[in-house]
Amino acid sequence: MLVQALEDIWAITPDPRRDRLTVGFVTHLVSLATGVPAAEISAPRRATHAAVRARQLAIYLTHITFHWPLSRVAFAFGRDRTTCGHACRKIEDMREDATFDRRLSDLEACLRQAPAHAEEIPA
Repeated sequence: MLVQALEDIWAITPDPRRDRLTVGFVTHLVSLATGVPAAEISAPRRATHAAVRARQLAIYLTHITFHWPLSRVAFAFGRDRTTCGHACRKIEDMREDATFDRRLSDLEACLRQAPAHAEEIPA
């Protein structure tokens, strides 16, 4: 039973620990951009509207920037795949606002310039 569960996790994400680090990085970037504390963004419970929107933004950025399937994003964020799909649709709809689209493009560029792995970060 445990072996099957681990195999299922491995099928979703090759390295769950690294994925959680990536999500933490994205969450902190979104926290800096929105002013919503990272702890609120990643909280497992219902949250304020601002925290929900920031979480949706973090989910969207992770999906788009790292080309992760929604199942992998959902696992890394501790959410359901359909919840992540909804988050991505909401953010896509918000991109029609030119100002929001520019800010989002800047965040995407920031993430794309970040090191792909922790080992690449200079000491």
